[in-house]
Amino acid sequence: AASSNTLVFVYSLASASDTFAEETQDLHELIQTSARQERVLTPSSDVEIYNIVKQRLFHSVSTSAAQDAARDYLSSIRASRLSLPEGSKESDYAQQIAASYPFHPELFGLLTKKVASIPEFQRTRGALRLFALVVRYLWQQRPDWIPMIHPHHVPIGVDPDITSELTSKIKRPLMLLPVQADIHNSDGKQAHAQVQDSEWQVADKPPFSSWVGRTIFLHSLTQGISSGIRRPELNLSLLTPHIELGLIDKALERLVSVAWYLDNDPITTIARFKEEPSINKIIAEEKDQIGITQAKDDLRARRDTIFASRLFNLVSAPEGSQDVDDDPTTIALCVMDFDEVKIASSQDPAPPVLEQIFNNTGESGKFRTFRNRLLFLCANRHELDRAIDNAREYRAIRNLLASPNRLDDLSESQQKALKGREGEMDLAVRIALTNTYRHLFYPAQDPVKAPKGLMHYVLPAQDSSDVKGKNNQQEVILKALKDCQKTRPEDAPPFAPAYVLQKVWPAGLDHWTTKALREAFAKDLGLNILLDAEVSKLRETIRTGIQSGQWDLKAGERAYIKTPDGNTPLPDSIEFSERMELYRRGILQPPVPKEVQLTASLMPSSEADKPVRVRWKATGALQVSLFQNGIPLTPRDFFPSDEVEVKISSSAVFRVVADYGNGEQASAETQVTLTTYPTGTIPSSRAANGSTLTLFQVKPTTIEAEGSPNSAIERLRDQCGDHKVRIQSLSVAVDQVMDYRKLTTALPLLNKFTLLIDQKVTLQTAANQFLQLTYQGDPRGFQSFLTPTIALLGSPDVQGQVFLKLTFQFVDPISPTGSELATIQQALARNPVDRMSLHAEVGD
Repeated sequence: AASSNTLVFVYSLASASDTFAEETQDLHELIQTSARQERVLTPSSDVEIYNIVKQRLFHSVSTSAAQDAARDYLSSIRASRLSLPEGSKESDYAQQIAASYPFHPELFGLLTKKVASIPEFQRTRGALRLFALVVRYLWQQRPDWIPMIHPHHVPIGVDPDITSELTSKIKRPLMLLPVQADIHNSDGKQAHAQVQDSEWQVADKPPFSSWVGRTIFLHSLTQGISSGIRRPELNLSLLTPHIELGLIDKALERLVSVAWYLDNDPITTIARFKEEPSINKIIAEEKDQIGITQAKDDLRARRDTIFASRLFNLVSAPEGSQDVDDDPTTIALCVMDFDEVKIASSQDPAPPVLEQIFNNTGESGKFRTFRNRLLFLCANRHELDRAIDNAREYRAIRNLLASPNRLDDLSESQQKALKGREGEMDLAVRIALTNTYRHLFYPAQDPVKAPKGLMHYVLPAQDSSDVKGKNNQQEVILKALKDCQKTRPEDAPPFAPAYVLQKVWPAGLDHWTTKALREAFAKDLGLNILLDAEVSKLRETIRTGIQSGQWDLKAGERAYIKTPDGNTPLPDSIEFSERMELYRRGILQPPVPKEVQLTASLMPSSEADKPVRVRWKATGALQVSLFQNGIPLTPRDFFPSDEVEVKISSSAVFRVVADYGNGEQASAETQVTLTTYPTGTIPSSRAANGSTLTLFQVKPTTIEAEGSPNSAIERLRDQCGDHKVRIQSLSVAVDQVMDYRKLTTALPLLNKFTLLIDQKVTLQTAANQFLQLTYQGDPRGFQSFLTPTIALLGSPDVQGQVFLKLTFQFVDPISPTGSELATIQQALARNPVDRMSLHAEVGD
């Protein structure tokens, strides 16, 4: 054999323990004999393997194409920012690319070294067989243009022959589970990488998830420390000229988050597929037990927490207008249930149920008044499924953590991973729910964009940075309303009074209450929504309007009007009620100053202490106090218009103080001079012309009489005729229960006169119950008290004391023989009292 150039003699030796041990011993002797002629053969080098494979698979390989590919790949590797193995940017690696073309050197090294170490793979023969299957598949399927054949081009799970070569034929049948679950499944449910590939392709990207999964899978076929691939090697295997691989990290992260058998060590960056399931599969199996109904209930509870009342009053899942009040003091956020309303597009108008709530109240046939306070938040049809899926997974994780038996079946690392997933999914559910409820409908006056009064606005999408740490999402809605200029910024100044007059105050309305002003913001769709923080600013606007003379304010009986001197009074507080009214300028007149009329008449008397009749009139006073020489007189409670008789022994000063409430008081003062005459002289008075009058020539200022109505009035006529005086005012009073009833029957006959009624009724029952009714005012107000008073006086177990006085006030003094007094006498005589007191003020 040694003498021939065309003959090779190949032999191998068995060990001493094999069957042919004796023959082997003979061969050892032969080796020693032929030692000088033998040649030891070693395995092929990498370059030789490249050539062997290419010669077996291809008729020819273009050298220029190989050089072009090497140049393009080296340029892309050097320009890449990805983490790559050392030496990959050197020119030696470009030579490897050219030598291995059209196969990527990483694929060559993987199949001829790493995978070839598996005994059942048959080293080069197995690699050659697998290369042939890959080339056949790519030639038949004709995929998109690829510059070289990478590890991720091996159709794992797609081609059954190739899948079998890498699983069952190398005695790794359990590795078929990761293929079907996470990489590719031709029958039944799609694998996780397939699902994600469809999303990548929608974004006009390569199927990154399958690329990552196939590459990691090929590196996971070996066992022990060699199993898996580090991130730099993964990046180099996937790097392709003219394809942006900046999303590889994201693709790996997404696949790890859902894969059932994929493990990724964040410290060593080694990714590998395992035969045993990961925590994802355990969660997925539990997730299958969670129904959609339970997931929706969880979403509803979470929704009501996320949008709980804070800035707005939450109305959760209203089914109709009866569930939403019509209160102008609050802003209602109606979060519609996702089973009731789903919005598909940003162009969709408001659904019918929203219009029904917006325009009507719960009362039958009643239209809603305060529409500019309603906000509607609706779910997105396309985002709802994702929220439900996340809610199911979150519920599955919580069920696993709540089961001690299930936790005992998990390793410590899996338990830790499960707790970490709980926090991640809790945040994911919040994000999914906020992104589901993105369709906001708010009131607007825009006949083009919102012909029915509801404007559609899509809230911006939320991510973890927007949601994390925020327990309430109403702030997002408030920000949207500010962006739409439906609410004012927090630092906005108070409304200008001119704005209120032009935009808020209805034209043709001279006055309205402060309550109506606030309610106008809840009525008019063209106005801003009035937040709670804006209410205090509206109070400041009212004060500014008073000070600047834009309007006037009336609160009860007090008026606040700008005066020329600039000293404009302002109320202590502004309340939005019916009590406070705003008037356009010039309508509300300044209040008439409170005036107290006071007279004190010295009565004729022969006694040393002279009687003085003190009369006053303080209309509208709540309390009246009488002072004599600075000392209060309190014989009884005084009426606003009243009189009292006191005695004096010397000159005295009388003072009346009337309290009108709210710190407002008025007073009047008069002096009575008592002159002492010498013994035997007669006091006299002077007439208007200065002449002295005798005692019998002095005319009285008052005339009094008692008796029946006819007799008392006749005496009045006689005395007026004797003194030639006219009647200025006339008072009729009774103090008996029967006379009280009779006198009240004459009131309807006296409507033509200006009457002032003074009443004081004291009642005591057999049960020692005490009641006092006091009234002073006109007959109209007196009628509301008269009926119950008559009923109480008629009760058999009630004892009462009464005092009733009717005072006739005449604009001009009347004649004692005139028709006015005759009409009064006729009315009193129709149901005459037994006895009455008559008091008349008279004059010329």
